[in-house]
Amino acid sequence: MSIILLPLTGAVIGWITNVLAIRLLFRPQKPLRLWPIPINVQGLIPRRRTELAVSIGEIVAQELFNVDELINRLNLPELQKEMENLVKRTVEEWCNNKMSRFPVSIRTYCSSRLRDWVAEEVAKQFPIMAEGVFSHMQQQVDVSAVVAEKVNALSLSEVEELILRVSRRELKQIEWLGAVLGFIIGLLQLLVI
Repeated sequence: MSIILLPLTGAVIGWITNVLAIRLLFRPQKPLRLWPIPINVQGLIPRRRTELAVSIGEIVAQELFNVDELINRLNLPELQKEMENLVKRTVEEWCNNKMSRFPVSIRTYCSSRLRDWVAEEVAKQFPIMAEGVFSHMQQQVDVSAVVAEKVNALSLSEVEELILRVSRRELKQIEWLGAVLGFIIGLLQLLVI
């Protein structure tokens, strides 16, 4: 009976221990004071949430996504063409509104000349304008701070669900590894006895 009982008990204890350890990463969400022991008990993630949010933000900004990468992935010739078309439409609408008193032939001629001239100038200046905009983006957008702010804005339940959704399989493997290790320890106890 003890041949089966010791390894089985070890497996159950190992599994339960790992299940509890995983749950205690998230719980309790609010600090609990254990009386008479003068310590506050709180899950790792709720206790260090702000630090974790900052660390996640730094990792995302340095390793996964940053403004420089975004700029490098933009198709500048396509943006330049879109900007040119937008300017043409805008100038044409402006001319039609402001020159409504003129005859259609004069209005059309002036509108097309002004439209083409302004669009051409904007297209020439676009690389310089884009560089200025991107430079301001790099100075003003702190990806790390944005990510940290978003993580901190999530409720603790949402953070828990997000982590569990991403790593559910690995956490289950950790639980079962506890059962396997407990089983092996139970077998070793049998050998010692």
